Formats: sequence, C-alpha cells, structure tokens
Amino acid sequence: MKTVGEILKKARLEKKLTLEEVEIATKIRKKFLQALEENDFSKLPSYSFGRGFLKNYAEFLGLSSRPILAIFKRDFGRPEITQKLPKNLGKEIKWSPKLTVIVVGIVFFLGLSFWLGYQYLSLKRAPFLQVIFPPEGKQVSEEKIEIVGKTQPDALVTINDVPVVLSWGGEFHYQQDLFPGENKIVIVAKNRLGKETKVQRTIFRLDK
Repeated sequence: MKTVGEILKKARLEKKLTLEEVEIATKIRKKFLQALEENDFSKLPSYSFGRGFLKNYAEFLGLSSRPILAIFKRDFGRPEITQKLPKNLGKEIKWSPKLTVIVVGIVFFLGLSFWLGYQYLSLKRAPFLQVIFPPEGKQVSEEKIEIVGKTQPDALVTINDVPVVLSWGGEFHYQQDLFPGENKIVIVAKNRLGKETKVQRTIFRLDK
C-alpha cells in the first residue's frame, strides 16, 4: 500500500503544481506540506493539525480524503498523543526498579544534606531565646517569681547560673527567689558550640 506522501506527491506532480503554489492556495505552510509528502510526521504540530492539513491538501488535489486519512492514522501511530514525541523518548523515561532506587537515593541524599546543613547553621549561630514572663521592671510583693520562656530544645538554659530543665518543645518554667528591692535575673541559652544568647530582667520586690 502506498504511503500518504506518495499519494499526495503523485497527485500534485500530475497537476504540475509546486509546493509554493499549493501553499498559496491552501494557506498551509510549505514545511508542513513537505512533511506530509515525505511522511515525516514529527514535523507536524500535532496529530489533529496534521489531520486537518492532510484533509485540505487531499481535497485541493481532488482526492478522496477518507482513505488518505485512514492511511495517515495508521502511519502516524498513536493519535491520542496530542504532541508528536521524539523518537526513543519513551525508552528514556521508562520507569524501572533501578530508576526507583536512583530517585530514592537522590531524595535521601538531598534530605540528609539539608538536615546536616540546618544542624550546622543552628550550631554556628547563637540559639534563639524568648523570655515570655516577667517583663522588664516588673514590681511584685511575693518572695518568688516564675520565669517563663522558650528556646531551642537542645540548648542549655541557666537562670542566674542555675541550670533549668526544658520541655521537649524547648519551653521552661522556673521559680526564682527574690530579695527585697532590686533583683537582677540573667537568663542564658547556650548551644553545644558555646554560642549563647543572654536576656536580663530587672525585677523589684516591694516591701509588704
């Protein structure tokens, strides 16, 4: 059976027409006409466009478009693919157990690199420290005051040089004794490299 290209070219030559003349008459660009005659369907924008070009070209040449379209469908391959794929692309992207291992390995490596980088930066800079209560300059009449704050879970926190226990989330609560008058409270958070953040509060205990 003849190909689409052979049928079109034979009919065009019998009418003594050039591709340029057909382009002007059909408004189909010469490169697409040539692609049809050479059966090089990869140069067509898509199956649907190619089918439309072929129908117009065949009818212009006085040919029945139905059998030619049937041959085109057979030769084009898979009409459900809108865009013609390059040759061997299917083989290049074919999934396999080996490719799965490679992808998983890459994801694991990137995740590990990110985690190590985050850990390094966390140690390199001083830890975050927030003293939620009390505010600076607070005046109280009680003999104790609760110090409430938050820092990184792996930091070491001291309040006036006394180590404080942290929760899993890095929160701390500590009861600090107060002397009458002015009390200086120094809260320090230190990481494993010795980088530290310090916050100081001045609390006034009033005489009852």
